Amino acid sequence: RFVALSHKMLALVSTAALSFLVPPAPSVRVHTAPAALRVAPLSMAESPAAGAEELCDIMPASVCEEIYSDADAVFSVIDENGDGSISLPELKKHLLKSGYNEVAVEKVFAKLDIDGDGEITPEELRQGFLQYTPLRSAPGLGAYNSQFIDEIHEDADTLFNSIDADGSGEISKEELREHLKTFTKYSYKAISKIFKLLDVNKDGDIEKKELRDAFVKYSALRQAIGEGPNFK
Repeated sequence: RFVALSHKMLALVSTAALSFLVPPAPSVRVHTAPAALRVAPLSMAESPAAGAEELCDIMPASVCEEIYSDADAVFSVIDENGDGSISLPELKKHLLKSGYNEVAVEKVFAKLDIDGDGEITPEELRQGFLQYTPLRSAPGLGAYNSQFIDEIHEDADTLFNSIDADGSGEISKEELREHLKTFTKYSYKAISKIFKLLDVNKDGDIEKKELRDAFVKYSALRQAIGEGPNFK
């Protein structure tokens, strides 16, 4: 059901942000990279891209902080081995599940890997989120599907009940670790970062509302950890 919902959401993403390809099957839509990523702005072609701090100088501080927070959250989810950088294989593994084709993922990676060293750093992803607005609403990255709140909450609750092994009504770090080590390849360091992201009130446990809110806000998170029994 989660996969079907994802495709339903993809079909309603703004065409201004995404360019769609002919689907391989009637019920599946596959898209390319967000349009703004396929052609660099003229200013980027003529001179080095402005840094994240420079871009933040021209917008309200609260807006910049929110974009930073979103970029950091998405980074934590995609950085599967927790080494502090996103490799092309990690980005492919994540975005291919959202319907991107390999060429599209490579284009996204090339735009985000500003220094061309073969990996995306947290600062580079922050800059990408600032400079390429469609990224913040793109499938597998942003909150493009927040309109499906009821369905997303249902998925979050199903996953929550699956992870909450002792039925306490809260997910401990150990329970999240057990789930992710069983159904994903996240490293212990990466799992710690995801737990920190989900435990918004910092009380040492994840509450059902915290998982619901995170699932609505971060499609990347829902896609990455929404694996396991009773979920798909």
